[in-house]
Amino acid sequence: MSSINIEQLVEIILELKEQVSRMADALKKQEDRKSYQAEYYKKRKAAREKKARSTKLENPDRHILDRRDKRLPFRAWGLKLKEFVDRGLSPYNFLTWLTWAWNQDTYQYAPITKSGGYMHVYIGMSSQKGRPLRAKHSERDITGHVRVGAFRNKTQQDTFASALWWKWGYAVLHEVVGEVQGEDWYEALGETWHRPMKVLQGGFGCYEVKPGVYFDPVEPDLNLASKVYGIVRPTLKMGWGAALRGFFTKEEPFTVAKP
Repeated sequence: MSSINIEQLVEIILELKEQVSRMADALKKQEDRKSYQAEYYKKRKAAREKKARSTKLENPDRHILDRRDKRLPFRAWGLKLKEFVDRGLSPYNFLTWLTWAWNQDTYQYAPITKSGGYMHVYIGMSSQKGRPLRAKHSERDITGHVRVGAFRNKTQQDTFASALWWKWGYAVLHEVVGEVQGEDWYEALGETWHRPMKVLQGGFGCYEVKPGVYFDPVEPDLNLASKVYGIVRPTLKMGWGAALRGFFTKEEPFTVAKP
């Protein structure tokens, strides 16, 4: 093996240094390109979201479920219900569509978002930053689903009765059904449609479970409330499941495929 003199060693070191410098430059350019692309797509996404918000209703400066919003297209949604009937779809299919329309396609900011295992309900706008303010809730807070066949105590009944679902049932579903209730085609639908549409409105649906006994989430008699809950529970579970799918579906569900 031939020996290397000092001059050759210096030349090798300088060459290695040049190679390392070129690699460092290449890596920096790659990182710069990634940063540029990330920023570019971030701006594009923000622009799309801003454009989408410009065509939607401005969120009210209050809790989204405090009261009904008269600006909502209840009549159009009622006609959509008829479309679902005509297409042979189920009331639960319609409920998925309606919750999607309300939560994803109506307001500038979604009334309910989901992250970290919780649901975040819109309660107003920040006066300083102009951003939506939200309150954190569990799924049980939203639906009132206590996952029992009958109420065993007052706490379970209160959890069920205080769910935000009943506010939504009044502020949205009750208004939509009210737009078509009384029309011949709707009255002819029968129990298959009327039962879930009434039960999921809560007390405002006036669903008669047996002569003289109506479903009401805030029924004060624990024993009676428990018995009635046991009767309507299957309908509620199917309705809540359909609604939760609709709340967080990004694309419109049950669209008609274009030829």
